[in-house]
Amino acid sequence: MIKHLIFWAGLVWAAASSAAAREAVPDFALIDHQGRFHQLSRHIDQQAVVLVTFQREGLANHRALPELISLQRRYRDAPVEFHILVTDTQESRESLAELAAELGTDMPFLLDSSQLVTEALDFTRVGEVLVVNPANFQVFYRGGVGLYEDNAVQQGLAATLPGMTSHLHYVVDSILRSEPFMEASMPLTGDALVLDRLDEVRSRDINYEQDVAPILIERCVDCHRTNGVAPWVMEDHLMVQGWSRMIRETLLTRRMPPGQIDYAHAERYDEVNHISDEEMAVLISWIEAGAERGEVQQDPLAALETSDSTWELGEPDMIVEFPEQHVPATGVLDYVFVPIDLDLAEDRWVSAYAFDVDNKEALHHVILYTQDARQRRQNASRGGSRTNFGGYAPGREHVTLGEDNGILLSRDMRLMVQFHYTTIGRELTDRTRLGLYFHDSPPERAMVRTAIMNGEFVIPPGERDYPVVAETVIPGDSYLHSFAPHMHYRGRYIHFTAEYPDGTDESLLSIPNFQHHWQMVYRLKEPVFLPAGTRIIAEGGFDNSIFNPLNPDPQRAVGWGDQIWDEMFLTWLRVSDAP
Repeated sequence: MIKHLIFWAGLVWAAASSAAAREAVPDFALIDHQGRFHQLSRHIDQQAVVLVTFQREGLANHRALPELISLQRRYRDAPVEFHILVTDTQESRESLAELAAELGTDMPFLLDSSQLVTEALDFTRVGEVLVVNPANFQVFYRGGVGLYEDNAVQQGLAATLPGMTSHLHYVVDSILRSEPFMEASMPLTGDALVLDRLDEVRSRDINYEQDVAPILIERCVDCHRTNGVAPWVMEDHLMVQGWSRMIRETLLTRRMPPGQIDYAHAERYDEVNHISDEEMAVLISWIEAGAERGEVQQDPLAALETSDSTWELGEPDMIVEFPEQHVPATGVLDYVFVPIDLDLAEDRWVSAYAFDVDNKEALHHVILYTQDARQRRQNASRGGSRTNFGGYAPGREHVTLGEDNGILLSRDMRLMVQFHYTTIGRELTDRTRLGLYFHDSPPERAMVRTAIMNGEFVIPPGERDYPVVAETVIPGDSYLHSFAPHMHYRGRYIHFTAEYPDGTDESLLSIPNFQHHWQMVYRLKEPVFLPAGTRIIAEGGFDNSIFNPLNPDPQRAVGWGDQIWDEMFLTWLRVSDAP
């Protein structure tokens, strides 16, 4: 008995003395085998996150996985998350989904295809366990699972702690009870992890001029430029080097590039914000080596031609000046509708449009409608009927339709413009402009806009992941060209599926980490044929909890509403008739 008391006193002292100097890991984000987004810091409502490295042929996993699955089931209703980290480049979401079904588990398999997260977390062996506090990224435990069958110490603990099956079980249970625990690591018996993809990149002599700068120009400079939407300009190497640690953090958490879709869909979409595994590895390897310029005769970033133009697509064929809008310092503002005559001399086909936004702090959105002479007479007392043309929201400063697609502006049309502003504590004026780009001749396909929406939901207070579904039926044979989803601060994710009349279905687009500040248009490289009767289904989720840092009021039930503190579940689709 005395020996046991001395032993446990030693454990308490060890826990207390090491707590002040805990190892910390960086925040990170990955997508699991079901296409769901996971970010360490998003699990701030949990007391711990448990990660174990996986390799299918590793003997350590054959022993660790059953224990991990057992613990997940045991603590399903407790504030702890269990994840499996997969670095094997031979694995895919499909193979991991089959394995999960075989094991009878819904535990997330996080596919680290770049292998950057595995390295950042300092994993070295198959079956290695990491237990992390998601609130401050400090490590509770790193080591083996430690099944209570391997050595005398473990067997002694098993006898002292009835019901415990492993050292990991003991650690997790202690954390959940807020009790001290022995922090000595159990042995790692698994094979060394193979980071072949990362090793291949790092075997090269990564050069700023030839390797790094071209990626920045291709993926970043469109926003990080003079008059761009980003808060700083990638004007030269020195500026990038100064921001390099932040660049690393935003890449590991998938915060940049903004508005990312599920990378399994990336190759299907044009002008999408996507960065490949290899590009990420090059950038992060360069940053971790000191972000040096090296022997460069001329800095590629500094050599880029700068333009004073605020038009991202170049000078428009036609600029529409919107009337100046006055925004008060405080209050709730209604939508404002303003008719604008275009005075076109002839019918024109729009190939793209862009907004030069004067005051991005206050302008929540602009929606453009067209009205021909007949529509102006219909419901004239309320401004006439109208057809949706397009619009602006943060991250959607311009829209291109493609070489063979266009929107018809007939000569008798005018615009009806809807403005929505939010007050920011000081008076201001806004004079946003619209730029129109025209085809020289009629395009192959005429584009129209249709919508998927659900306005009947009510999100309960504090709900962490509230699902909402909407759908629309395509009445005639059509081609689908693009999606433009819209949610507010609580929007968390959205996924689109086509259910075809023959009973088959197809995943069209997934945005696993929806970001309100980047409401993009996602344009397909090749239009998708939709036979008459196809159902397009949108499945999304909202976070109305205190753990959503953007949530205006987690104590309030939230439904559809015009204001930013309300919610919307709406997606605009661009479609054209099939010949």
